[in-house]
Amino acid sequence: MPVLPPLFLSLPPQPLPPPTTLPKPAELTDLSGESEAALLGPGVNLAKTNAPNAPSPTQVRFVVASPIPWQKPTRVDLAQVEITVPTPGNPESPPPQANQSSTEPLETLADRQEYDTLRQFFNAIGDVFIRFREAELTADRVQTDLNENILVAEGNVVLTRGDQVIRGDRLEYNLILDRGVVTQASGAINIQKTDQFTSPRAATPNLPGLPTLPSFQSANNPVNPEGQSNIDRLLFVADRLEFDGRRWYASNLRLTNDPFAPPELEFRAREATLEPISPQNSRLIARQGRLVFDQSFAIPIPREEYILGEQQEILPFQAGYDSTDRGGFYLSKAFSLVRNSSTSLILSPEFYLQRSINSNFDLGQTDIYGATLQVRHGFTPMTRLIGYGLITNLDPNAWPTTARGNLLLQQSFASGYVLNTQGIFRERLINGSLGEQDLQSSLGGVFISPNITLGQTGINLSYQAGGQYITANSDQPSLGPQPGLGRLQGVVNLYREFRLWQGQTLPPTREEGLRYSPAPLQPYFSIYFTGQAVGTYYTSGNTQPALQGGGGFRGQLGHLRRNWFDYTGFDVGYSQTFSSGGSPFLFDRIADFSVLNVGARQQLYGPVLAGVTSQLNVGTGNFFNTNFFLEYSRRTYGLFIRYNVDLGVAGIAFRINGFNWQGNTNPFSSPNIGVVQDGVIRPDR
Repeated sequence: MPVLPPLFLSLPPQPLPPPTTLPKPAELTDLSGESEAALLGPGVNLAKTNAPNAPSPTQVRFVVASPIPWQKPTRVDLAQVEITVPTPGNPESPPPQANQSSTEPLETLADRQEYDTLRQFFNAIGDVFIRFREAELTADRVQTDLNENILVAEGNVVLTRGDQVIRGDRLEYNLILDRGVVTQASGAINIQKTDQFTSPRAATPNLPGLPTLPSFQSANNPVNPEGQSNIDRLLFVADRLEFDGRRWYASNLRLTNDPFAPPELEFRAREATLEPISPQNSRLIARQGRLVFDQSFAIPIPREEYILGEQQEILPFQAGYDSTDRGGFYLSKAFSLVRNSSTSLILSPEFYLQRSINSNFDLGQTDIYGATLQVRHGFTPMTRLIGYGLITNLDPNAWPTTARGNLLLQQSFASGYVLNTQGIFRERLINGSLGEQDLQSSLGGVFISPNITLGQTGINLSYQAGGQYITANSDQPSLGPQPGLGRLQGVVNLYREFRLWQGQTLPPTREEGLRYSPAPLQPYFSIYFTGQAVGTYYTSGNTQPALQGGGGFRGQLGHLRRNWFDYTGFDVGYSQTFSSGGSPFLFDRIADFSVLNVGARQQLYGPVLAGVTSQLNVGTGNFFNTNFFLEYSRRTYGLFIRYNVDLGVAGIAFRINGFNWQGNTNPFSSPNIGVVQDGVIRPDR
């Protein structure tokens, strides 16, 4: 996760001029009529990415109408006067001509309106509603100095632009500079989940060969096994909020993803700046940040910079367990070397704690230090480069047998297809009961389809085809221990699920549907059927065709509202594979023909849940690919621990729903360790 210097905290936005005290108008003219206003302008849109430019000379036009009684709210234009607003920095700009396109009138609705034609002061009193450019303002009272272009609103102030809303006691706003100050501010920030670096996966349904941990599922949207939710609004409160067309600066900020008060989780900071860095993401820079749990327990957060809408770490260190590559327990710390809208370069030094203990804390040992390097670059929104490298020993002589690397060039198409061109060095894979295997090297590509629904049948079809030149371990004497061969493969998947029953969700209240989950859970029961055809050819002359069929059932019971056993998720399936021939490699050889797949997730007490996934070779009675999970789940945050028995790896994550801040539950030797099913490499889920 990138960490950049807090530019906007060291150089906060310049304060607005002192608020103008508007005198009582010397001469009042009662006016009414129908406005010719435009919409109110770029005020508080946090999604804007362009810095505000100095506007051209602006003309505000008012049109006189006949007076009407004050008792009725009236939409009015103020006076038959054309007022030229000089361009900032050029006060001598000549006034534009009447009816010129730069005219930008206000549209006002209020119980009472007063206009001082001599001093150019305008007062609106009682249920005031104003539009200007693209924003709307409501307040009890509004005073406007048309000479200085300063607007002051007081009492129940609400400033709205699009779906961004800011409330407060008092607003001072410069109509031309598009800058303002709100005191006792509150509002909401909309978080978009799209991450430009997110890599589309192959279209792989929940095949019986890949057991999954049952997910929390709401009425409209499933939530993934690690509990990320649909939360896309963050509520905030600040003593003072300064904003312009690009960013805002807050003092004594309190930010929460909890829709209820008091919130069970808050992020607090003495000072904070928020600005967009892309159409999808915003950067939050905070000083003296801390997380406050249930209004009673606080954890200081030394990190100062966060990217909202992008997965990242919030804790100072990551901890994990990897017995194969890292020798057991280890710690790592991520440093952002490059971070902009298109490129990310992250270096994570690692310290292998268990190796250090075993060497009596000899800090001169080269194998107790390591590092990972991750690079992501978006050439275009549809073309991206993703790279990963790992060294677990500082001695370069050990790198041929300890380092790992992966470089992927991914081209997405508007139709949903994906072309992956990839180079791999020493990737870890788990191939059923054959256990963990190393793919020494691979260079090639694969073309992947999206899920395609076949007519009205409800059957989902997906396919992929690709070729690689691969070097990997073999047990065939004629080929040698590690041959290099060309490999061509085509895969077709079919999937159909039937929802047999579904229950009702509980109301989305803090004591009912949202007590321990980020969305109300919907009980359900489904059955599914799968089919897969695989054809693989090797340049050694070997072939490995396979045909698989299977089915199973999945569902969830309970609502996670009561303290004891109020949630059970399950996924049980069986698959049968028919194959002839065989792969010359061990990493993709089919060895499990009759497989039972089991996944379960159970509430133990309150927010504590446990889960397991495993596979059983029915013919031999051997279990493989077994994962254990332990989870602490709350409405706004959670703690998630995972341990894979076969690989000897574990990960821990602290998750904050909506912020997309979470730790590493998959701290394997690569971002996604591979799982091979019927000769096909799938990403581990």
